Amino acid sequence: MRKTKFLMNSGTIAGIILFLLITASCERTDYEILDPASAGTWTLFDTNDGLPGNTVTDIRLDRKDNLWMTFAGQGIARYSDGAWTSYKTTNSLLLSNIVSCIADDSEGRIIIGTALGLSVLSETNTWDSYLDPVIITAVKVASDGSFWIGTAEQGFYVNTGSGFVNTYNVLYKTVNVIEEDASGNIWLGTDNGLIKWDGTTYSYINRLNGLPDNKISALHKDRQNRLWVGTRGGKTVSWFDSKGLHQLPLLNGKDSCLVNDIFQDRSGNIWIATTSDGLIKYDGIISHTYKVEPGKLPENTILSIGEDKYGSLWFGLASKGVVRYTLPIN
Repeated sequence: MRKTKFLMNSGTIAGIILFLLITASCERTDYEILDPASAGTWTLFDTNDGLPGNTVTDIRLDRKDNLWMTFAGQGIARYSDGAWTSYKTTNSLLLSNIVSCIADDSEGRIIIGTALGLSVLSETNTWDSYLDPVIITAVKVASDGSFWIGTAEQGFYVNTGSGFVNTYNVLYKTVNVIEEDASGNIWLGTDNGLIKWDGTTYSYINRLNGLPDNKISALHKDRQNRLWVGTRGGKTVSWFDSKGLHQLPLLNGKDSCLVNDIFQDRSGNIWIATTSDGLIKYDGIISHTYKVEPGKLPENTILSIGEDKYGSLWFGLASKGVVRYTLPIN
């Protein structure tokens, strides 16, 4: 692979390294007690309720228990205490309304990957911007402090403490998702299979190794330390554990299924968001499919899955907003 220095138009990357290296994902296992009357209910939110758009592409819960969402061409929004606050280029210093990924750091700053670089929103509502001509598609800070950026068409960037280095290979030029497994290995989901970094070398996994398709669209490490892999084709989703690669049939009655996101809820169920095939819930034994149904799902294409501080699930839809599903109390 060819490696080149990663240069940003801001002239320096010192500031971005500082806040990005302290960004870390956190798992939430304790939840506030829910109102029993709300358990098991589905609630739809759309532009009539304050959303900036009805196509929800990513959902993340920050360390302050605010729920953040990204919208196709409509910027981002924060949901807190029942109210929505939206940020676009017209009312903020967000670099672009085309936002692909969102995260937060230990100081409460929101890190936003856009089509024009990174935007950063502090707790005091001040903005920093880091311009670059690449389209950012994924952001991940590993447990060892290394920072990974996935892009469309430009490979990926890694900073291990001495500056960003671009790794580009024409076969793996588009990186859709990045995840870290329980052993500290970094996995990059590309349009041509998986790249695994074990701290020393890169290895490559594709259909020849058992994946249902080479276009990787979702990665998720669950609390059992399984790494789930969703693809844009095939009849199964996959997961890796200490015993190797496994397959879960999607049971959609088709030759292939496009997986958009994978998430584990507080009860341990695995939820799979698909294009046209609704939601699939796997409880560890059997799979159950949720499709269009009055009072529940208004459409069968789900783009993203997130969780709020109560453990309720949020499902980002392709054209009708977002649905909150309040899980039954166990």
